[in-house]
Amino acid sequence: MSTGAHLLLIAVTGGTILAILRLVRKQVLRAKYSLLWVTVGFGLLVIAAWPALLDLIADSLGVNYQPALFLMLAVAFLLIIAVHFSFELSRLESRVRTLAEELALLRNHIQSIETSGALSDAPVEEIS
Repeated sequence: MSTGAHLLLIAVTGGTILAILRLVRKQVLRAKYSLLWVTVGFGLLVIAAWPALLDLIADSLGVNYQPALFLMLAVAFLLIIAVHFSFELSRLESRVRTLAEELALLRNHIQSIETSGALSDAPVEEIS
């Protein structure tokens, strides 16, 4: 790759890292997710700045074709991201289901109080 291409890749990667940090600062992106993306961005920045590093790593791992190592790492990263997001989605789905059930119980309790006419006279009791 030419020097100009390396400089462009460094600039794009640096700009991406700054954009991620800006999203975190504006609280559009949560910090726990940004840590992953910033880490990947810095890794790509290092590889863009020192392309021989990828060759050195590929040679030490016994990979003959260096772009294959990069592709393998990218696929592994995407697999990890997919598993992580599936975990987060499952956790949030369970939480939403629990909250919906609690809301239905509260609405039912309020409706039963309103129909009995005891809303203004009833002491506030804790619902668990």
